[in-house]
Amino acid sequence: MLVTLLKSLFSVLILILTMLVSPGMLGGKIAYEPKDEGECLLNIAVISDTHLDGSAARQAVLELALDDIAMADYPVDLMIISGDITDNGETDEWDTVAAAFANTDYLPEIILAEGNHDTWADDGYEASLANFLHYNEVIAGRTLEKQYYSTAVGGYTFVVMGSEADHTDAYISDEQLGWLDATLSEASVDGKPIFVISHWPMNLTHGLPESWGDEDYDEFTGGFGEQSAQVEEILQKYENIFFISGHIHNGLGEYLTDDLYGYKSVEHYGNIHSINMPSYMYMYPHGQVGLGNGFQFEVYADRVVVRARNYATGIWFAAYDYEIPLS
Repeated sequence: MLVTLLKSLFSVLILILTMLVSPGMLGGKIAYEPKDEGECLLNIAVISDTHLDGSAARQAVLELALDDIAMADYPVDLMIISGDITDNGETDEWDTVAAAFANTDYLPEIILAEGNHDTWADDGYEASLANFLHYNEVIAGRTLEKQYYSTAVGGYTFVVMGSEADHTDAYISDEQLGWLDATLSEASVDGKPIFVISHWPMNLTHGLPESWGDEDYDEFTGGFGEQSAQVEEILQKYENIFFISGHIHNGLGEYLTDDLYGYKSVEHYGNIHSINMPSYMYMYPHGQVGLGNGFQFEVYADRVVVRARNYATGIWFAAYDYEIPLS
């Protein structure tokens, strides 16, 4: 009872702090449009780690992002949440996610990825998975049979991975690894960028294991876990892979955070462009933190531009923008 009360009070505090720096306090939203509007082929809003806990306060914080997207000067083709959508994968938590998305007809496509917190329902992993599949249909209109799937949006392939167990790190079966390889092989034929969405980053990227925050860690801590090398081996086979993750709860990072903490939000490993999302709901001390942070992806014929935005306040953080040429 006390824990529930404290979580509710914390959620209310989060909402109050966010509203104190709301667009109204700042004199209106900053223009929400691509850098090169006439050339943009796909416009994608991405957030991670929303951690809805069933409270109205956290639902309202998520709705700030949805309102921001709704008022965009240039339409958003796709919104992605890369895992830890809920705090524990419980039905009442998913209900608040569905309520937040209830009036989002302006979003033609929504992609939801499973995170470790989404697997922790009291009734066990199977109940958690059933909720994830059910609410994907309710929210995104997508009927799924597994926690991993692929879809095409605007002629580009999006590959969504998911853990097959309720561990803090991920468990990726041989079946999913084979599916990943086959899906990427098929998608790579046209040479377009491929977006792979996984809540878990690859091991030893983005400052891991130190950026995970535990003193008792090894090379597997904070990432995929034991299957990380196998996943990376598959991804390296294909060009223009954009690997989108969350999980670490880092803030926005660039060269200064690389010097101080050993990580950047966007890192490159061979053919893999690894983008670790800032936490939308929780604010950890590394990097530029802020309730509502995320990235806007603008896809062009020859590059992908990754732009940092606070979706709760409508502010761009240009210091954390990245422009990634395509092979």
